[in-house]
Amino acid sequence: MDLKKRDPTFDIMRGIGILLVVLGHAGFPFSGWIYLFHMPLFFMLSGWFFKPADSSAGLLHSLLNKIKTLWLPFVVANTIFTICNNLFLQLHILTGDERILEMPGNLVHSPVTLKDIVGRTVHWCLFDGGTQLGGALWFLQVLFQISVVYAVLNFLFRRFLSEKAAFWAQTLLSAAFLAAGFACQQVNWSVWLLDVVLTCYPLYHLGVLLRRFSALPRSHRTMAVLGTGSAAGLAVLQNFGGISLASNDYPGPVFLLLCSLLGWYTVYAAARFLGCLGGTKIFFAYAGRHSRIVLILHLLCFKPITWAGLCLIGGESYLLAAFPILFTEGYWWIPYTAAGLLLPLALQFFERRPKIGNIAPINTHYIWILVAKQAL
Repeated sequence: MDLKKRDPTFDIMRGIGILLVVLGHAGFPFSGWIYLFHMPLFFMLSGWFFKPADSSAGLLHSLLNKIKTLWLPFVVANTIFTICNNLFLQLHILTGDERILEMPGNLVHSPVTLKDIVGRTVHWCLFDGGTQLGGALWFLQVLFQISVVYAVLNFLFRRFLSEKAAFWAQTLLSAAFLAAGFACQQVNWSVWLLDVVLTCYPLYHLGVLLRRFSALPRSHRTMAVLGTGSAAGLAVLQNFGGISLASNDYPGPVFLLLCSLLGWYTVYAAARFLGCLGGTKIFFAYAGRHSRIVLILHLLCFKPITWAGLCLIGGESYLLAAFPILFTEGYWWIPYTAAGLLLPLALQFFERRPKIGNIAPINTHYIWILVAKQAL
């Protein structure tokens, strides 16, 4: 999309969303409130920008684009993390020390061979599992599956039905998928995250609905009231349950949809407000356009903060592997959040900036090659 014609509000919404993702993993005290809506927001934003294919060629182009922007980053990121496994063990970013299991959510890692790397890469290509440091990449997997199925079904519906009938067919199918996703939760069934796909498919369609009906506040007063009321509504709903889309865990379909809508209007109002603040607008819009690199790297970028904390406070080296963070008390979430958000964005900026004088931009491809050689 031409950036000159692009509405920065939605880039800012993505920027706010990726900040919320980092905060949620960094031990932010109000993470329960964030988890009610931060991942539904991304599925809804993706649905908002959905463009129906009018021809087989258009559908093929759309599917190839999804392979490039969702499937390929998932595979490449998990493969690089696997290649770096042995190096990470040497640096204590990962550990083979079984004492780490005393901390919930942690894993013991062992060295990998070239055969292991090849075998695991095949699994990543099939969306079969993932690496610990790539734990947030479940979103790319689920969004790929949803966007491909949605695009294909939408094309078929429009091919054999009127546009209006096709729209309602998608709506009814979304409702059925949500019911099926909740049923999967009740019987504890999950294969290839298909239960999560079923649950999140209607969130994607909800984004399509919002755009179709232009369901956005127009006046600043309405926007402020709706945004504030939505944030307060989420605070109230937090008392009735939590949401974890990665594990398909939520109290019920109505609760999920209501929290998702309230989260959308909360973030939209915040984005409109930030859009009036100059430099802040530029930062969040940039973060939104490059949210993928933050998603991929933020868990790894927490490690320098854990290392610094161990140097200051003391502790055995294996504790550096604590996932996702080690220090959860006090205000440690602030440096964790700063590192998780700013380090990936800085890497993106210095890689893509134009050459200035005799100073060339950083080329991370060479960095990854050097890391791979050291790891192997």
